[in-house]
Order: sequence, then structure tokens, then C-alpha cells
Amino acid sequence: MSLNSALYPPVTALNAFGVGTQVSAHNLANVLTDGFKAGRTTYMDLPRYSGVQAQVQTGLGPTGPLIPVQGLPRDPATPAWVPEGFVEGSNTDVATEMVNLIVTSRGYQANAKIIPTVDSMLGTVIDMKV
Repeated sequence: MSLNSALYPPVTALNAFGVGTQVSAHNLANVLTDGFKAGRTTYMDLPRYSGVQAQVQTGLGPTGPLIPVQGLPRDPATPAWVPEGFVEGSNTDVATEMVNLIVTSRGYQANAKIIPTVDSMLGTVIDMKV
């Protein structure tokens, strides 16, 4: 077992869960932004060292709720399906994003604990060889 192959999976998982946390935080920061489409993170296994990679997809999901506005001119960027006097709200679901944050933080914590364990195991192996 080489040092690279032992540490590669938890390090890539830390990176992937960090990306997932950033996406959820971005979605929550824009929960009140009209027309915002929440991003989603999917995780893929990497074949060579069985690491993890995060893929971010933005601008997905259902339409947001229609919010009535009065006295504002129609924004040219507003989709044609939105009636006059309304704007499309954000499609971010706060409950879903909070659950995603909990999952990603627990995954991050678990993989962060793997690194000192691998370090200790490799230290034991080195001590046995000496």
C-alpha cells in the first residue's frame, strides 16, 4: 500500500464534500433572489483509486413560486410564461439544503478522521519494518 493510494480516497472525498457544502451555501444565500435556480451536487466514484468527485449542476429544477409585484416595470429577463405583475421566486428549498449541509458535513468529518488513522497505520507498518 503506497501513501498515495491510502490517502487518495479520503482527500478526494474531502474535496467533493467541500464542493457540496459550497453549493448548498450558495443556494441558501440566494433563497430570496427572484428567479434563482438552485444548483445540485452529484458524487461520482473515481475508478483508479476509488476516490470521489463532485459534479455541480446549476440552473436546474422546477420553477419558483410566482410572487406578485406592483409598480415595477417588467424585466426583459423575465421568462415569457410569467404573467405581468409577477416575478418568479427562487426554487431553493431551505429544508432540503439544510439536510444536504448536514450530510456533507458528516461526510467531511468521517473522511477527515480517516487521514490520521491511515497515518497511524502507515507509521505502524514503518515501525515494523525498521
